[in-house]
Amino acid sequence: MLSDFHVHSKFSADSDENLENIINKAISLNMKDICITDHQDWYWPVPGESFDIDTDSYFNELNILKDKYSSKINLHIGVELGITCDNYKKNADFLKSYPFEYVIGSCHIVDNMDPYYSEFWENRNEADAFRTYFSTLLDALKLFNSFNTLGHLDYIVRYAPNKDKNYNCSDYFNIVEQIFKEIIHKNIALEINTGALAKGMDFANPHFDMLSFYKDLGGKLVAVGSDAHIAGNIGFGFDKAAQLIEHFNFKNINE
Repeated sequence: MLSDFHVHSKFSADSDENLENIINKAISLNMKDICITDHQDWYWPVPGESFDIDTDSYFNELNILKDKYSSKINLHIGVELGITCDNYKKNADFLKSYPFEYVIGSCHIVDNMDPYYSEFWENRNEADAFRTYFSTLLDALKLFNSFNTLGHLDYIVRYAPNKDKNYNCSDYFNIVEQIFKEIIHKNIALEINTGALAKGMDFANPHFDMLSFYKDLGGKLVAVGSDAHIAGNIGFGFDKAAQLIEHFNFKNINE
């Protein structure tokens, strides 16, 4: 795997990582490409927190580093957009205003809360929460799909109190089928996100059974990203991602 197309830096509210640390780690792994995809999530629901990029500074710094490291690696300027039914107009305007090379569309907010936070899970049935997540993603996707890659499809499972113990992929195929048909029709790649592997889980997002379902529906395009928030996690689990791509005969859009 020669490229990592999902990486966060100090420009994301949930990372403090220096951009040159990221670049030098990718170079040490002999990567030919690295794409920084910091978060832009409008209307973040947690008081006192913001997932808005300082976009002008982001482009200024990354363009300087593009030139500095051009002989060693191809540096790309991307973004991970949080998609909801409330922010599709903001996302569309944002993409018209800046020349991003690569865009990930991801769902982080469900019922006005990120499942990352333990408060989300209070008094919730996990299976019902998973269904709500997929339904929320589908509704947002119908309104906004101007991105290259659909990020970490079953992200919510990472943070469930029992992780995947109560996660049966086939229970959600009726909703996910609509998600997959939408992205297949739009030639949007499905991300194989190895961030869960770095957290100690035994599968990437999405789960193997979801990837198999995607294949059965005619899905071919994938993208691979570590979702690294520290330089040390760049490329983590890419051996497993490569095995999945080979197993399903997928096409990695970033190779």
